[in-house]
Amino acid sequence: MKTNYHTHTYRCKHAMGNDERIVLNAIKADFDILGFSDHTPWSHFPADYDSHVRMEPQYLSEYCKSINRLREKYKSQIEIHLGLEAEYFPHHMQELQDLKTENGIEYLIFGSHYDELDQPIPERFYYGRCHTQQDLERYEDNIIPGIESKFYTYVAHPDLFIRGYPYFDEHCVALSHRICETAARCNAILEYNISGFLFARQHNRLDCFPHPDFWRIAKDHGITAIIGFDSHDSTVDFKNSDIYDYAIHFLDHIGINRIDKLDL
Repeated sequence: MKTNYHTHTYRCKHAMGNDERIVLNAIKADFDILGFSDHTPWSHFPADYDSHVRMEPQYLSEYCKSINRLREKYKSQIEIHLGLEAEYFPHHMQELQDLKTENGIEYLIFGSHYDELDQPIPERFYYGRCHTQQDLERYEDNIIPGIESKFYTYVAHPDLFIRGYPYFDEHCVALSHRICETAARCNAILEYNISGFLFARQHNRLDCFPHPDFWRIAKDHGITAIIGFDSHDSTVDFKNSDIYDYAIHFLDHIGINRIDKLDL
């Protein structure tokens, strides 16, 4: 079964393609299941702040209606699900729960990208730019309690920290063990996020996510994995069947328990 639950739309301002074109590209690429999971809007940003990495609140209803319409239109060709990717902001989880319930959201992906929502905007830190041990600790302080909240269907790119870090050193090893131990204890599914391969190709990076050392550690902790495209341009991303095939081969080779379909 070929599936992808991690798909972004133009509404997050850093992805391309309209919803129907994404569905048609997924059908063309022989997907059995396609899940939309655009970046969750939050209502607590200052009125004059324009986020360039997430949907604005006024577009959420239209997003949900669009995906549900396409689910019905293409139900004989592909199974479509409605989700969101959201951070863990502990002071605003009730807002996220209400948003999920009121809009019929089927699943939430935990994407740990930034610090707490209430911090001053200039001081927020993107975890894909970790450079120091202190940066890794900052990431850990968010992703660990987010996993422990058991609020999400699965955890996106848990090894995002290596995206900007110089190399997979002893601090990365220790952090990986703590993330995977927490995930195992909380029965959390971790995502093998293959968008990192495209980033590595574009930036000539040898060390990037998904990092093999992280996933060997995940195997030792008995983690269950799901492959996610993290698609921001389905015209390009869904054509990378070689990367998808490699992901399956790698996870199966090291003995990771891998699932394709979420129990929604």
